[in-house]
Amino acid sequence: MTRARVELIQSDAGLRSAASELSGARCLYLDTEFESVRSGTTLCLLQLSRGDTTYLIDTLRVESLHPLSEVLADAQAEWVLHAGQQDVALLMSRLGLREPPRLFDTQVAWALLGPEYSVSLSYLQYRVLGIRSGKAHQADDWKRRPLPASQLAYAAADIEHLPALRRILGERATALGRAEVVCDASLETVRPEPEPSLPLALESFRNAWQLEPPSQAALHGLIQWYNALAPADQKRAPESKTLLAIAARLPRTVDELSRIKGVSRGFLQEHGAHVVREIVRAADQARAADHVVIEPPPYATFQEIRLEAWLTLARAEICAELSVAPELALPARVLRPLKLLLLLNPDLEAAAVHLCGWRKTLLKDAFLEFARRHPLPAS
Repeated sequence: MTRARVELIQSDAGLRSAASELSGARCLYLDTEFESVRSGTTLCLLQLSRGDTTYLIDTLRVESLHPLSEVLADAQAEWVLHAGQQDVALLMSRLGLREPPRLFDTQVAWALLGPEYSVSLSYLQYRVLGIRSGKAHQADDWKRRPLPASQLAYAAADIEHLPALRRILGERATALGRAEVVCDASLETVRPEPEPSLPLALESFRNAWQLEPPSQAALHGLIQWYNALAPADQKRAPESKTLLAIAARLPRTVDELSRIKGVSRGFLQEHGAHVVREIVRAADQARAADHVVIEPPPYATFQEIRLEAWLTLARAEICAELSVAPELALPARVLRPLKLLLLLNPDLEAAAVHLCGWRKTLLKDAFLEFARRHPLPAS
């Protein structure tokens, strides 16, 4: 196999020349080397290629990566990388990009073709291309200058086989109708889909059974306020345990509200006065006749245990049937809201609506078919 030409870029003039050569590329194969410490992350080297010449761009020597902005921000270009979450975040920051580009992450592609997700590049190269590679420079200091030739060769090798991996994995994904799913799932690694916001109810608060009538009325008011918020505002609202503490304490002023643990300054400024007015009004108007006597909820039920087991089996069987890695397709953050929804209402059709984006396309029908063959456990 003929190795690609490798060119070390250490000057602004060299970077402008490389940018000109890369201009118009539809596939950009890339990787980065960086050093992370408590104070932050330093980008030390950018490996970049269009499939022929490999450019090793010394990001500690060039003044700016600005000459690459048009190349890397090209809406028609696709970035091909492996386990690229940090690489993409670093480059977006250095280039001032507001939106991630089209991505093809070979680690993600592999996970959408079989049971494995968090595999190394060297493992993937061996499994797909039969190529063994060493790891002698994996823990090297990438800030030292000059970088020795062996370390530069190691960095270049990290993108040398990405074109072949992109072609083979892309062909396999296309054969399964998953070409766009790979790109959507790759994008999700750098811009995760938000978890669906579930409406609050009294049942959402384990210790609501301990509230006196005024505090229960106040909690009802807080629940209505929270459920009326836009999803983005709900993400910034206090956690449910803090809302319960507010209802229990019944603060009558913003100052009293500010002393409750978990209440942020931003929440106080934006909603504090309104929330205080609402809970005071609700508490003052509370009547004993309206008080709902709540039984303490159990810490565990056999129904919940059965549902947990059903979801575990569904996850394994559906992912095996579709040949996708459970770790990527159905992580805990996706299963958690499904479980809560099914505990409240055992309607899988309604719960499956909360599968978002590429997961809905790939998994919803398989979920419903699994439920047809294996009905949800009876309550």
